[in-house]
Amino acid sequence: MTHKSILVHLANDEEHQTRLDVATRLAKQHDAHVSALFITTPVGMPAEIYGRGASVQFLLDATNSAEKKAAKLEKEFRDTCERNNISYSWIVEGGDHISLLADHAHAADVIILSQPSHEHFEDRFRTRLVEEITLLSGLPCLMIPKGFDANKQIGKRVLVAWKSTREAIRAVRDNLSVLRKADEVFLLSIRPNTQDALSLGEIDNYLERHNIQAKTVKIAETESSIGQTIHDAAETHNCDLIVCGAYGHSRLREMFLGGVTKYLVNHATIPVVMSH
Repeated sequence: MTHKSILVHLANDEEHQTRLDVATRLAKQHDAHVSALFITTPVGMPAEIYGRGASVQFLLDATNSAEKKAAKLEKEFRDTCERNNISYSWIVEGGDHISLLADHAHAADVIILSQPSHEHFEDRFRTRLVEEITLLSGLPCLMIPKGFDANKQIGKRVLVAWKSTREAIRAVRDNLSVLRKADEVFLLSIRPNTQDALSLGEIDNYLERHNIQAKTVKIAETESSIGQTIHDAAETHNCDLIVCGAYGHSRLREMFLGGVTKYLVNHATIPVVMSH
């Protein structure tokens, strides 16, 4: 897939400027259209509370604050896009973040979201944006870590976490344009079995036919979790992006027992693009 249409999630939260800066940088890099969706409803407001149990005054104050932030951000966004000759659209809506992002996903190739925060009490009510949108949208979701420097390059050195699963195959195909533009691509296999070893050679050949030269990295044994091993390997090879499948096991199992997706969503310090 070629990333020619980027959807970025915006709200009145601490990381919104970083997401927007990353989106415009990637749009320029890929000659893509960027759609900025600013949602005025508080990002931590669950759908079952919005419009029913929440204080009317709280909602009014939060929405007014978000609308002011949106107006200021819109001007900066338009100026940046026009200055860099980037095709763009600006959308402001109120409502449930997951539903609105899913509604607009049909016209995008990738969605940019922030890593969830767990620093404050209200964060426990925060919508599970990364997990939910990865499952619902049918698109790769690029998660930007908390505190990420938007001036850093993304996609120059890419680690692909490979296993012979539908989700991993989808992740590779969803991000062929990113892999093609990368300076180096590392194809990681952890504790490969016979089927994994065979598929690793096949996917390496597949990438080569797409003019992508990947370096194979095999880790035979690890005492760490698979998620941590993937992240450690990305750091070892100075990668600036991890490409992986999401929820290879049942989602219920991952919710209660953990898993690669859960680890990366909660602990990654490197941008991660996930497909399901």
